[in-house]
Amino acid sequence: MDLLGNKLKQLCHSARTEIVIVAPFIKAAALKEILTSIEPHISIKCVTRWLIEEILIGVSDLEVWSIIQSHPQASLWLRNDLHAKYYRSDDRCLVGSANLTDKALGWSNRSNLELLVELPANYSSLLEFEQELEKKCIQVDSQLHEQYVKLVNQLENQNIPLDRQQLITTASLDNENWLPILRNPEELYIVYIGREDKLTAIARKNALYDLQFLQVAPNLDRHDFNRYVGILLLQKSIIQEIDNFVKIPQRFGAVRDIISSLLCAQTPNFDPERSWQTLMRWLLYFLPYRYALSVPNYSEVFYRIQ
Repeated sequence: MDLLGNKLKQLCHSARTEIVIVAPFIKAAALKEILTSIEPHISIKCVTRWLIEEILIGVSDLEVWSIIQSHPQASLWLRNDLHAKYYRSDDRCLVGSANLTDKALGWSNRSNLELLVELPANYSSLLEFEQELEKKCIQVDSQLHEQYVKLVNQLENQNIPLDRQQLITTASLDNENWLPILRNPEELYIVYIGREDKLTAIARKNALYDLQFLQVAPNLDRHDFNRYVGILLLQKSIIQEIDNFVKIPQRFGAVRDIISSLLCAQTPNFDPERSWQTLMRWLLYFLPYRYALSVPNYSEVFYRIQ
């Protein structure tokens, strides 16, 4: 039986114009192997997920970014609700259970029992999958990669126990309707370090509410705390919707209307204007390298920094 890794490598090497790689777990060595000798003109789109706890336990590598950068027509994208394993080379696909790791592809002494089945890429379900996949992807750039590297290095230095690590993003991923309610995001750290006596009763209550959904790792200084919260925000599907929308600068009312159309609008006492005002403050505070606000003609315009 041919190894799945060799089968996948042959698929990629057959590409004439385009390769699409989709897997929750991608290890640098496996990615480098299947992309060896790929011609520079081939477009490569790689989609994975980077949950902090998964990176810390070693099932995914941040180093895949450097491999993607070494290919002139390659891009790396994140979608953190990703579970599919899907590999396409032009009009041919492999679909199944295997992540892009040595253990899954049969290149390890203790490999998993996995499956990859070849299908035509023009199947309607596969075309629909790729269309849906693109809706909530966030593209990795040097700044976003740097934020992940700094945060992971800091957490590794702290030696956080694994059982704690498994809880880090659980709440934020389980409740997709969550939006922050603390109006002043700089106050979140004050409650995180146990100094809530410095705040009003309503600010304390709102900060505790938001912290229970974020479940930030303990003992971070303010700088690392802000970086952590920023990364957790980018893992939220609501923020991913907005992130895609504001690639083109958008007025306040346009983003408010987008939020009104999402599932979060079904929560009790939902106020789209107040919700967007609060979320906008959070995005500007915790992700200042990614978002900005301008006020031409007294109208707020929010946009993603290119």
